[in-house]
Amino acid sequence: MAAAGYLAREGKKVLVVERLDKVGGMTSSDYMIPEAPEHLVTPCAVELLFARKSGIIEDFDLPKYGLRTVDPDPTYAYLHPDGSSIALFYDYRRTAEDIARINRNDGKAYLEFMKTLNVMMDIGFPIMMSEPGRPDVKNMSKMIGSAVRNVRLKDELVALSKATADQVACERFEHPATIALLLGIAAGAGPVDDDGNAAAYMIFAVTHKYGTGKPIGSLQSFSNALARSIEASGAQIELNAPVAEIIVDDGAAKGVRLQDGRVIRSNMVIATCDPRTAMRLTTPGGVPRTLMKRIEHAPANRSNAAPFLANLALSGPLTLKKHQDLRHDDADLNKAVGLIGTPDEVRESFAAARRGDIPRRHAVSVTPLSNSDPTQAPPGASLAYVYLPSIAVDACEGWSQQLKDRTMTSIKTQLGEFYDGLDTEVGRFVETPREREKRLNVTNGCVSHVDFGALRAGVHRPATGFGGPKPPFPGFLIGGAGTHPGGGVSGIAGRIAANRALRELKKMRQESP
Repeated sequence: MAAAGYLAREGKKVLVVERLDKVGGMTSSDYMIPEAPEHLVTPCAVELLFARKSGIIEDFDLPKYGLRTVDPDPTYAYLHPDGSSIALFYDYRRTAEDIARINRNDGKAYLEFMKTLNVMMDIGFPIMMSEPGRPDVKNMSKMIGSAVRNVRLKDELVALSKATADQVACERFEHPATIALLLGIAAGAGPVDDDGNAAAYMIFAVTHKYGTGKPIGSLQSFSNALARSIEASGAQIELNAPVAEIIVDDGAAKGVRLQDGRVIRSNMVIATCDPRTAMRLTTPGGVPRTLMKRIEHAPANRSNAAPFLANLALSGPLTLKKHQDLRHDDADLNKAVGLIGTPDEVRESFAAARRGDIPRRHAVSVTPLSNSDPTQAPPGASLAYVYLPSIAVDACEGWSQQLKDRTMTSIKTQLGEFYDGLDTEVGRFVETPREREKRLNVTNGCVSHVDFGALRAGVHRPATGFGGPKPPFPGFLIGGAGTHPGGGVSGIAGRIAANRALRELKKMRQESP
């Protein structure tokens, strides 16, 4: 939708075809629990972390079209088994003080760590905002300026960008609680033992500076606001319109054929779905074999680890058992995302996924959505958004209903050590990676479409020949999470795709007789 909106604002005739009955894709929400019809289920993302910086909210004037957000402070809180906690406040100095109450050395180390992460953000955001292969002067100047000002941190930044998240956490911090806080957040970007995964720690800098931004009414309200905005600019949106074929004729994309048989002709097709899905939809034989194979081999949850998600509808309140009572300040942890899992439990969650096993203890986060946004549950009731960053895409015994139930029983048992109110459950929505794959047509249930990594970044994301300033073949572009800058709700990929489309359309006009 972001690509459509930017193109419509330039006066182009744009049509968005969406296979579902509502806009949003991975940002959509619905009332999906029959036993709890007034609890709003969010099956994927819940935050606008990177959208706060990307410009999409301002560009499309989303508050005018209904977007409202809430920002609990603290945003996250690591919940240690002994009842102690570390709160992640907007103010990183206050966070450092909270860490220091558990380990004085770690508190000092966090302040030093933030110096590095702030520089990483100052360099990283201009890279994210820039079009790969065609960097603009404004963003390049920001990046170079920050790099020059902080040249003394060069070696540290290089080491951070190459290392595993686990390594960096253990190098810098001593206490298991501090290490668990870092690993619990980094795990959301992929295996914590993958080289280069430590770059995920930039999330700390972004959170401290901009907050996470949870839309009131779920991320569906963000998607709805964006839809209203781009329609006001002239774009059209057609729902329940799954694509059967991306028509490729004489080496160029010429439009799409919908499953109902209709053919929509176009000078430019922008596919923001999973790149593998997009290429499978192209006319057989229409795309060079080399390009097809490059996308087929693009990694999507290659390690067999993917998020597992549940929404628990509760008839009563959801509150912490002891962690809130043991706080030393006025921080309300009942509105924060509760991070649960020792360092070893985080590590084992990825190791078990690789083996196809389901661990007995989990690395898991709990977002008490209704505690900060009561609109998502009936009065007096609660909604718990339960997120495991890693579980087996393909379990050794196969994902049966029995395995899902056993997994949820073990998760609820563990969460019951930390939260009260889970015994008031009246219904649940649970989705395995394979079920996500089927519902959203995304390979292996990969929420970022293509795995993150140095070899899948910039012009090489999703694969060499697809991420540069020129289309992989005439009339066709890829946008969305499978291209630069990757997963997360930001709109940047859409803006880049729109700019590329505008250049190609101009070129077509100039070359036409």
